Amino acid sequence: MVDTLLNKIKTKEIKIYSKFKKYSVFFNNDLKNIKKNFPKDSIVIADKKVKNHFRKNDKFFYIEGSEKLKSFENLNIIIKKILKLNITKSTTLIAIGGGTVQDACSFISSILFRGIKWIFIPTTLLSQCDSCIGGKTSINFYGIKNQIGNFYPPNEIYINLNFIKNQPKKNLLSGLGEMSHYYFVSSKKDFNFFKKHASKALENNIFSLTNLVYGSLIIKKKYIEKDEFDTGERLILNYGHSFGHAIEKASNYLIPHGIAVANGMKIANYISYKKRFLNLREYISMNKTLNLITSSKDLIKIKPEIMMKALEKDKKNNKKSMRVILTKGIGKMFIFSIDRRKKKVLKNLLINYFKEI
Repeated sequence: MVDTLLNKIKTKEIKIYSKFKKYSVFFNNDLKNIKKNFPKDSIVIADKKVKNHFRKNDKFFYIEGSEKLKSFENLNIIIKKILKLNITKSTTLIAIGGGTVQDACSFISSILFRGIKWIFIPTTLLSQCDSCIGGKTSINFYGIKNQIGNFYPPNEIYINLNFIKNQPKKNLLSGLGEMSHYYFVSSKKDFNFFKKHASKALENNIFSLTNLVYGSLIIKKKYIEKDEFDTGERLILNYGHSFGHAIEKASNYLIPHGIAVANGMKIANYISYKKRFLNLREYISMNKTLNLITSSKDLIKIKPEIMMKALEKDKKNNKKSMRVILTKGIGKMFIFSIDRRKKKVLKNLLINYFKEI
């Protein structure tokens, strides 16, 4: 079954029609074939975790993929290394790794010579199912996640399923946590599709993982093409993320992103239920699915007061209001504004949520 699927998936391509450029995601499980497509004038920056898959050459160096990478101090080191290789405007940067490697390399590509081409090979489930498309580049600033960045999509993306075979349970949970928000936001049909494949995906079933990755990108593609710059409809995709980012900050980034997002979705559901936007039946149904990914143990050391400070600095807020994504049910997410003068209401809801879990 797996071999048959992998042969079929080789032909799959998702085309993204961006205002910057048209670019494609290729599902390709032959690394040799991918390498053949590398432009002659290129440099490769790869996460140390993929050393076994690639041979190093003169224009190839490894970096440590982590949230710490996404700071000006570390980017400065990488840029110095790149410039020593005598690159030009026609050089292509090839990034191989997860989301933090993507963020660093996409940001660097966008500013070198006012923009050079770049290719991305995502090597984690999280980056394959989500961050590889959309064009966002995000850098952390003074410990606050994703405060600086722009939009600069890659020229090509190659998804190789071999990277996500037999991965640790934590990575599977994180990837599924991130993917889940697309299926919750999309429709009941897509939500049921996620439920059908989630349990098998957690057992490293490559068929279910591939279906979920492909489906996530198809859903995200629709939002990207409608609202590329994240000013309207695409904001709905932040469902679970404002609370998720606050959980990450409060845990000093010890909780993986996707698991934080899934917990953030549960908090959004709780507030929606308490505000009477969400009925009890749907609240239970949505959280039952999220319980495949989350555990009450995830949040044992999280303090709602620290989360609240992070929420106040969320980049979706404006001067008068804090903005979070709440829900009226599957496929019915909406932007909810909270007057900063009444932020204590949100803080009390968070405190009550932590008492009840």
